[in-house]
Amino acid sequence: ASRAAGPVRRLAGMPSESLIAKAFCGIESGEIPSLEDLILPLTSAPSGSILGLPSALISHIVQSSIDRNSEMQQQSLSDYEDHAMQHLEDFVTKYAALADRSLADVSENDSSKLSVNLALGVLSPRQIYHCVKSHQSKMEKTENQKGDINNYIRDCSWLISHMEMRDYFLFDSFRNGPKSYHTKPHKPKHLDVRPEEWLPFPQGLDAFNRWASGQTNLPLVDAGINELISTGYTSNRVRQNMASVLSKDLKLDWRLGAEWFQFCLSDHCVAANYGNWAYFSGVGGDPKNRHFRTISQAWRYDSEGKFVRKWNKKFDSLKLKDDYRHHSERYEVALRPWDFYDDWGTPIVDPMTQLTWQDKERFTQFGMISL
Repeated sequence: ASRAAGPVRRLAGMPSESLIAKAFCGIESGEIPSLEDLILPLTSAPSGSILGLPSALISHIVQSSIDRNSEMQQQSLSDYEDHAMQHLEDFVTKYAALADRSLADVSENDSSKLSVNLALGVLSPRQIYHCVKSHQSKMEKTENQKGDINNYIRDCSWLISHMEMRDYFLFDSFRNGPKSYHTKPHKPKHLDVRPEEWLPFPQGLDAFNRWASGQTNLPLVDAGINELISTGYTSNRVRQNMASVLSKDLKLDWRLGAEWFQFCLSDHCVAANYGNWAYFSGVGGDPKNRHFRTISQAWRYDSEGKFVRKWNKKFDSLKLKDDYRHHSERYEVALRPWDFYDDWGTPIVDPMTQLTWQDKERFTQFGMISL
């Protein structure tokens, strides 16, 4: 409706280099601080910690970021923009219509991976919108595909919807201002004010440490944290499950999770990050109780256990219990490894709370989830 009332503007031309040069004439740029320079004041503070987390974990994240960005720093800005535009074109024309965005592992072109370029300003939402529209228009004119064209247009339009959601979070953040960082950024008119439900931070510090370092012993959550720490990215599906466990199961202040994501994410956008965290924690613009059952989610969106095995090395280092050395249900092992490994460790919350009603009934009756 908003797009019909105010159509998306056309792309502006590239400003000339002479205009850019004049704008910065006489300004001393100085030296750009390194990531280590930026982190030093935080790690050398009297508390000696960030969010109460071990310094070794912080150092590991910083080093991971330095390692993966070393190659990018060798590219010129124009090369980086050209690469981003080529990636956008390739994804829209080859993969967007078939992408299964609900999966835990979206490494096989099941996600656009445009979020970093959007966060850094390398690409704009309008560029993505017009790229999608351009290819939809070309497809409409292509003969011999008339039977599939409506499906193509519909399946490709999700990229535009994502840009609209991003805009929503940006404008919502501008509207709320500092309230965006309050425990409850919104005060819904159709709901009574609910009592405070977050544990005070000192009381939940141990639980937060386990969650943030990938030691909850819930495979999907720990795999997501490990991927996030190593790559600065994890899929939307996994982010939702991580948020659900922290805010709904551990009862920790959702802003702890938002701050941790802000520290780890390569694609961090303040409005999108805090907006999504508030949304999935039940205090955003649509305050519903979104409680994800992470074991059931893993069965539906990582049914073969490839993602959790890829990002959780405990599967490789631990030995199965004697009774399960020849267990054929590989998928079941990935869903509830504490029942198959002696040294896996107890999950941070009761595993039965991480099953939907249907999966719980099936497990109670047959002793298995993956049926």
